[in-house]
Amino acid sequence: MKHKTLQFNSNIIAAKIRMCVYGSILVSSMVSPLAQAADFSSSYQAYQQAVAAKDVEQTLVYAQQAFDLGKVSFGEHHIDTAKLLMNLANVQRDSGDNVSASQNYDKVLASYLAHYGEDSLEVLDPMLLAAESTTNDKKAQALFEDAINVAKSLNEPLVLAEVYTAAFKHLYKTTEYNHTIKNYGLKAYDIYSKHLPEDAILRVDATYLAASIQFAEKQYDAAERLFLEVIKQYQALDYSHPSELHAHAVLVELYEKQNNSQQATAHCIAIGKMKPWSDDQDQVPLFRHHPNYPKSYAIDRKQGWVDMAFTIDVNGFVKSASVIDSKGGKRFEKESLEAIQKWRYAPKFVDGNPVEAQAKVRLDFTIANG
Repeated sequence: MKHKTLQFNSNIIAAKIRMCVYGSILVSSMVSPLAQAADFSSSYQAYQQAVAAKDVEQTLVYAQQAFDLGKVSFGEHHIDTAKLLMNLANVQRDSGDNVSASQNYDKVLASYLAHYGEDSLEVLDPMLLAAESTTNDKKAQALFEDAINVAKSLNEPLVLAEVYTAAFKHLYKTTEYNHTIKNYGLKAYDIYSKHLPEDAILRVDATYLAASIQFAEKQYDAAERLFLEVIKQYQALDYSHPSELHAHAVLVELYEKQNNSQQATAHCIAIGKMKPWSDDQDQVPLFRHHPNYPKSYAIDRKQGWVDMAFTIDVNGFVKSASVIDSKGGKRFEKESLEAIQKWRYAPKFVDGNPVEAQAKVRLDFTIANG
């Protein structure tokens, strides 16, 4: 029986918006043919060649040079100058200069807003990049909210779903995370479910995200249904996708919480039978349960760590865990040993077959100041 193939080419909005927040693509927007200066043309051509060669250092040099010369050729407030500045900001971000990148994305956004208007499709790209690059969580949230409002005004559901997804993935890691942000991930899933087939990769990824949200919210029935849907779709591949492995691992925990060991074991066995994305991949952590902080130690503000060694079996279970060394007290050791038994891994594979493997880990017990 021939398996269906996931629709990995369902880039619905690629022709409408370049969502470069999802990658490190340095491909430039086309600049105006009005650029006649030979020095600018040479710099821009050198920039494109550096991009093609994936030479970040040279790309940064020529992106800066092309922007400086383009600003003279086009004028400081010309939209092509803003596009050249966005190229520069992209390279700065990828080279680790996040401060300069953030400042330049803000300038690009201001130019785009002035040129295209507040409710235009074009402003979404720099708006999302500005939100992603800032270290100010409140500013990021405000920019994402603006982007959501722009997407809503366009009446393009799939564009809105992309923005919801970008907002959730960034903001859930920040201090601004709340019920509204949680719902961004669920709303993206709802949109994709209505507008894309089950095997479209954007929908499958959104299903996985929604399942993870529901599991974190202890909505276990909804999480189970969604994780099973993820597994079903990724089974069409000729290798095991990391999200499929994680779905199995979370379902192991979910069924154990429900005292349903039979179903939990079935998913453990499924992990061991999977085809890895590399024939010789090392074990990959899929689920980690944090140890409880001993209450008496927390009251006394006692801190420490525990080094452990253990074996990961062919089904991704931890066994034979032992303490190598520790600091802080026996209770840290006890909680660490109990927690690590609940960890799940994709097993180590050799020549495409799962094998037992040894691993070590340190668990830190720290109390934040304040």
